[in-house]
Amino acid sequence: MTSAMRGIIFILAISILVSGVVARRASLFRTKDAIKGQYIVVLKKNAVIPSVLQSLREESQLKRVPFSNPLKEYNRVLNGFAISLSKETLAAVRAHPSVRYVEEDGVAYASEIWGLDRINQRDLPFDDSYTPAGNGSGVNVYVLDTGIRTTHEDFEGRAEFSYDAMNYAIGNDGDCQGHGTHCAGTIAGKRYGVAKAARVYAVRVLGCYGYGSWSAIIDGMDWVASNGARPAVASMSLGGGGLRAVDESLGNLHRAGVTVVVAAGNSDLDACTSSPARAPEAITVGAIQDDDARVYFSNWGACVDIFAPGRGILSADYRSDDSYRSLSGTSMACPHVAGVAAIHVGLNPNLSPDSVRDVILESASRDKVTELHDSENLLLYVPNES
Repeated sequence: MTSAMRGIIFILAISILVSGVVARRASLFRTKDAIKGQYIVVLKKNAVIPSVLQSLREESQLKRVPFSNPLKEYNRVLNGFAISLSKETLAAVRAHPSVRYVEEDGVAYASEIWGLDRINQRDLPFDDSYTPAGNGSGVNVYVLDTGIRTTHEDFEGRAEFSYDAMNYAIGNDGDCQGHGTHCAGTIAGKRYGVAKAARVYAVRVLGCYGYGSWSAIIDGMDWVASNGARPAVASMSLGGGGLRAVDESLGNLHRAGVTVVVAAGNSDLDACTSSPARAPEAITVGAIQDDDARVYFSNWGACVDIFAPGRGILSADYRSDDSYRSLSGTSMACPHVAGVAAIHVGLNPNLSPDSVRDVILESASRDKVTELHDSENLLLYVPNES
């Protein structure tokens, strides 16, 4: 073999190697109940969103392929954006060197008050008393949900509308479904609320039919991380199929100083299969009924941190300023824990999210819940005033 031929072979080998590097694509993760053609693009740590979008637009122009503007941009809990993509533009995005991974956007769903009585005593029967050691004064609770009827009498002026990731034009005190108003009432309502002096803020991420996109939910978390007043708690009574971008966003919201409480889900399945319930930084809440048994629909398993009342829970209704209604679900259990988190933070505003989690789990009532199905046997407890 001549030296010239060896040189050609060497050059070809280098070319193949370089081509292999160039052809490497970012991973594409599928999700349950995907929204067709809509994706969450997560960038590498030091990538700059406008620069990445500009280079993708330029490439699309050269190929004469339309490239949409992003639906959402994330700067705190994720470095990335949500966007609608065709098959061709999806391939270009995955090939971009600044892209960590791409994930299909999908649909998340919204998951009744003997409950107050139960969490304020260690054992049954009920003593018809709720006298907690605090009231959540000075704490800001962000309710990522369908909105809040902020004018409802139960909030006494302590409810505000903060952000609308759904871009609905129904007014800043709006809740067209009622799920968020009910959850907020359990957190901080004067009549049926856990933390009766906390402030609640609506962050609308679910729509009038009780569901919304994962991209809107990430947008809501991003807004809270950037704009939420501290000390802060976030309550997320929602969930769906597992999505790593959601889990990652929740972890970053936690690291931004916000205690995050989530519903385990209502499918009688392992909570470790769904987001955000499986996120390790979340306080994930399963539901019990009034005899301390796990409610038949409540998700279970190692990812459920604690149980709270979730069947036949009475709270504020969205249809008028003085109406109330009873609902059931892990969505109703979650705000009980968010309210207790607000009480602990109100008593000690310097508590970190990790410390809030620790005090809630360490103070819980043990070995009270039946029908556990491989879950930790912890029942929410808030100490009585001394």
